[in-house]
Amino acid sequence: MASARGRHRYQRPVHPRRSRGRLFAALGAATTIGAATLVATAPLASAANAQLTVPASQDAYVSAAAPNTTYNTGRLSASSSPDDRKTSYLTFVVPSLPPTATDVVARLELTRDMHHLPSSVELHSVPDTNWSERSLTMRNAPKIGTQLDTVAPTATTTQISFSLPTVRGAGTFSFAVTSKVTNDVARFRSSEYGTDVPRVVLSYRIPGQPAPPPGNGSLQNTWIGAAASDPIPGGGIDYGIGVFNDRNAEVGPLTYRRSFDSTLPTSFQTSAAAQDQANGYRSFVSWKPPNGDYVGAANGRYDDQVTAWARSVPTYGVYATAFHEPENDMTGPQFVAMQRHLYTVVKAANPSIRWGPVYMAYWWDDGTNHYVGNKDAWWPGNDYADFTAVDVYSNDARPLETHPEFRGWYDYMLGTGKQMIIAEYGQYVVKPGQTADPAALADRAATIRQDAAWLAEQGTISMWLYWDAMGDKGDWRLTDPQSQAAWRDVAASGRTK
Repeated sequence: MASARGRHRYQRPVHPRRSRGRLFAALGAATTIGAATLVATAPLASAANAQLTVPASQDAYVSAAAPNTTYNTGRLSASSSPDDRKTSYLTFVVPSLPPTATDVVARLELTRDMHHLPSSVELHSVPDTNWSERSLTMRNAPKIGTQLDTVAPTATTTQISFSLPTVRGAGTFSFAVTSKVTNDVARFRSSEYGTDVPRVVLSYRIPGQPAPPPGNGSLQNTWIGAAASDPIPGGGIDYGIGVFNDRNAEVGPLTYRRSFDSTLPTSFQTSAAAQDQANGYRSFVSWKPPNGDYVGAANGRYDDQVTAWARSVPTYGVYATAFHEPENDMTGPQFVAMQRHLYTVVKAANPSIRWGPVYMAYWWDDGTNHYVGNKDAWWPGNDYADFTAVDVYSNDARPLETHPEFRGWYDYMLGTGKQMIIAEYGQYVVKPGQTADPAALADRAATIRQDAAWLAEQGTISMWLYWDAMGDKGDWRLTDPQSQAAWRDVAASGRTK
């Protein structure tokens, strides 16, 4: 995200049609998705310790008003309108699970496409799997079979989840999505949309693998903090300590302050974090090698400067990283080479510094065309990281538990056993030139509280920092009373010493 010294988060590209059939098996939490404001869902097996996510191999919808037309677009639709009945069809090719997998539970997840959902959406089996999204029409659509599940979305539901009692392992499965509502229509993102695509998620247990560590139901072991900025009248952004003090008064008590330097500071005392300790805050700092030279940093070109900076850092527990959100700027092996070398130099100069990588969740969803690919290639190894962190954003409020980009990072990193941090967290952005939507603000506050409850249950995140700041996409700040109260409650329940 934007930094104190001028760094700006990249603009996401427009997504072309993604490639089909990517799979991701993750060791990690597979916990029950609660039936909360933004999610309609069925329960999962709480004992699961592994997951497999399978994107749709075929998806399209048909329309009674145009019985000879194929709708293989970025949207799926379902409706029982007397003038235009619509049905969506999906096929999934599920691979074999590990031979020892037990307690298999499957669900089908769909994400709303802007329009609110009707009060009922149904899922049916489709025995015939030999249809094609490129030629499907109302006239040739396969016969719909048994109804498998029904969900009852609310006006604010953004994702629905159907139970799949017929899916327990390998096979090709087709389903139909309908809505019995006659005066509304359900619209979902299809595979052609590129993100938040239709997917089957199988949760299962592998005997001998540990379950995710349970939380204690509170955030008392989680440091809470933020990054903060305000616009400057006449132009520019102020990321100074005064802005953070104002934010602490609004949504605190904040313990950690995230700050950014666009290049390697000569010392901690000349960095953006210089005034943190004097104002009662701990520091999470981010800088780049001189001129963004990550190859030189990996080869030791700046070791003297890095050592001087590290020796100047206070010993009260500063967290630090270099080149956060690296995925858009270098390859995995290049990042790992830089991370390993800098870790060795920093820790030799000042062992009290907590050093680790900070990734961008956007790149970690394997169901998209911007997936990092081999996640192992981006992890420096447990001997070269004190923690692993992620920056995660939702333009419209979305719970972390069902956020595919966040879960792509989270489920993988659980397997490292390292301390896990949410270094930037933003829910709902007010885009430039627009005013805040009161309903969206209410959703944000509710989602923050939902995320707090889920994180407390998991007990896996040691630090959680809100992006209470401006960014390229607009204004993420918690300016409304509901959102401020939500983060204030989070802060009050967090770790203080």
